[in-house]
Amino acid sequence: MKASYLLKTLAALLLSSLVTACVTGPQPQARVTSGGGPDIESARAEAYDGPKARIAVADFEDKMSSSGAYREEYGRGMSDMLTTALFQSNRYIVLERQKLRAVMAEQNLGATGRIKQETAAQIGEVEGAELLVMGAITGFDPGTSGVGVGLGGLFGGTLGGLMGGVKTARVAMDLRVVDVNTGRIVSATSTEATASSFAGGIGGIGGDLGGGLAGFAKTPMESAIRAAIQKAVDFIVERTPQQYYRYQ
Repeated sequence: MKASYLLKTLAALLLSSLVTACVTGPQPQARVTSGGGPDIESARAEAYDGPKARIAVADFEDKMSSSGAYREEYGRGMSDMLTTALFQSNRYIVLERQKLRAVMAEQNLGATGRIKQETAAQIGEVEGAELLVMGAITGFDPGTSGVGVGLGGLFGGTLGGLMGGVKTARVAMDLRVVDVNTGRIVSATSTEATASSFAGGIGGIGGDLGGGLAGFAKTPMESAIRAAIQKAVDFIVERTPQQYYRYQ
């Protein structure tokens, strides 16, 4: 009886702790796995109104071989989010490259004479970027790693099922910032983020989930993606040489 009572008490305590963790959940963890550098949290908290750098983001390369849970359009979605997040930082003149064909089509339409001349987009006015962010997705796991799967046989199906349902999502990417005039790499890093719960507080980073990522909305994977994007922006801001910040 005593052993049975102790097991039931332990099960109740574990269940209570787990429910609390599922409701509150740990915050998503993001880290730069190479590149180093000091924390710029204080700098990011300050409003920025100085000179800006001209930057563009290329489509992310697929280094996952489109296998498992990953699809190529996820990389395009994350590059779109990085473009938006860089604009939100207010430190860059962000130039559209992924949707440039649409911009050029509008200019070409203006050149046909079918558009009122004073309102037509002018050919040859597209601005050039000095920096190009090139990325590659190296890890993408929506949450296949769980904990406590074996507890079901010991404490009962309900607790075991609940414990087995706690998952950790992970996303990893390589980033390079390249000077487009020289082809030189200005900075490079590897960024990784994990999350085991949805953190609504970071929902605004990078705008809406795009590129097929909408299926991960309000899941740990969304938290991991947004944390990785924010960490990428922090790194790019920190490692952009001062001489590139010269445009008003």
